[in-house]
This record gives sequence, structure tokens and C-alpha cells, in this order.
Amino acid sequence: MRYVILMLVALNCAYFGWQVFLNETARPVERSFPPVPPDVRLLVTLEENAARESRAEIREIEDLTRTQPPGAIVPLRCMALGPFPAEAELQPFEKRLDGLGLAARPQVRYQQERVGYTVLMPPMEYGEALQVKRRLEKQNITTGVIGEDNVLSLGVFREKSLAEKALARAQALGLEPHLEPGYARRSTYWLVFHGADKQDAVLAGLARKNSALRVEAMACP
Repeated sequence: MRYVILMLVALNCAYFGWQVFLNETARPVERSFPPVPPDVRLLVTLEENAARESRAEIREIEDLTRTQPPGAIVPLRCMALGPFPAEAELQPFEKRLDGLGLAARPQVRYQQERVGYTVLMPPMEYGEALQVKRRLEKQNITTGVIGEDNVLSLGVFREKSLAEKALARAQALGLEPHLEPGYARRSTYWLVFHGADKQDAVLAGLARKNSALRVEAMACP
């Protein structure tokens, strides 16, 4: 029995040694090579070269798209005739040009126009603005709220003397308003056409006959 146990131990040791030997021989051999000189051309397969060229083309397309997004390379060109102060004044020109085969699309533009002076209260909390508004309205001073800062406007006045009177009335209540240039939003109407040589000449002729009108080149909306 003793000899049997010793034999089994010997076989286990031999098996363990054989497994260690196999693991050592199965490891990949790591070899270090000297660096390749920069002027040496590396050999690549045709498949590797095609993949490299494909990646380069993709990078070129991505760079072009980033600097010139689709539609920015050749922008659409339109012409605009205007400004018309009211839509009713635009319609006769629209019908006339439509009869000449020039289809137009009306466009409304908005711009800020200096109209005089305005009296404004400084920015304040919404609750405080409501209290000041009620206080002013009790004195028959009309107010309105402008913007996110709850700025109260005491009106827009064409004459500076009228604005100064409103300023003085608010100051008499212990408030601290200030005087600023007044602006109002003005609407103008335009006729927009897709660019063409024929229509450019027609529109230029209309603008010459109507001194209040002009022709502008623009990117199509």
C-alpha cells in the first residue's frame, strides 16, 4: 500500500511538470527589432493600401462637410423688390409681375425705427414691478412691462419735452426713471423672386420708375 501511494505522488509530480513545460513552450516569442528609418517605404498588401486610401477619402469628405455644409457651396440666389410700407401697396406689383411670368412670394421684414424718446424704470423683481405699476396708474400714468427684467415703460414720446414731463411726474413720486431714445418695430413688405437674368432687368426697371423701391440680392429663404 505504501508503494502504491508513493507511485501516485510521483505520477502527479510528473504530470504537473509536463503541464508547466507545455505552458512555457506555448507562449509567443517576443522579439525586439531596431526602429525603421523614416525614409524607408513599408511594404503593404493591396487590401491594406485600399483601406488606407478609403480612410483618407472619408477624412477629406468630413473636413469638407465641416467647413462647407451641404447647400453652402452653391447658395440659391434670390432677388427682392421693396420696401412696400403696406401689403395693399405690394399687391398691384405682384399681379403685374405675375402677368410677365415672374412669380413672387411676399415677405414681411421687421426693423427697429427711432421714433422719439421713452421713459423707463430700472429693472426690478416682478412683484415690485406690479406695485410700482399700480402706483403709477393711480396717477393716470400709463405703463407697460418690457422684457425679462420687468422694466416698466412710461410711454414713447415723439417730442422730448413730453418725455421730460412724464419723467418729472414719476420722479415726484419718489421713483428713479430715466430717459432713453425710443424705438418702435416697423413692418415692411417685399416681393422675393428666384434669381434669373430676365427678372433682374425687369425689377431694375421697376425700381428706376419708383424711387421708393430698390432691388436687393439675397440668399433664398
